[in-house]
Amino acid sequence: MNVEDIPVPAMAAIRVSKEGKSAVFETTVIQTTDNKYIYTMPIRVDDKLVNFDAPGARKEIKIEFAPFEFYEWRNISIIRFIEDGKSYLRIRTRTPGTKALAWPDKPVNTSKRKAVPVLIPEEVQAEGEAN
Repeated sequence: MNVEDIPVPAMAAIRVSKEGKSAVFETTVIQTTDNKYIYTMPIRVDDKLVNFDAPGARKEIKIEFAPFEFYEWRNISIIRFIEDGKSYLRIRTRTPGTKALAWPDKPVNTSKRKAVPVLIPEEVQAEGEAN
């Protein structure tokens, strides 16, 4: 699949892997140019921009062309740039996209651990309120 065939806008996921660990981040494709550049919205986790400059990390992008129809580009490079005061990602591809399945990984949207809710019996709650 060629970059110029990517529908705009399109949902996309970027996976970064290094030393057996990986993380998936969701974004939106907003433009393509020269049949090798994919422009997306920046990715934020806990209101901080994600930096993709990790040396030795493998990066790939998977784009949803239609429901349950994905194409993947591997060995991409990603740079963040600012235009008109807004931040974007420019992804460079070197090979055509190949048909793929969705990644089973859950996208990262926070770096914080979720607190486990503690269930308090009603009797204890009532005692605490009475004091």
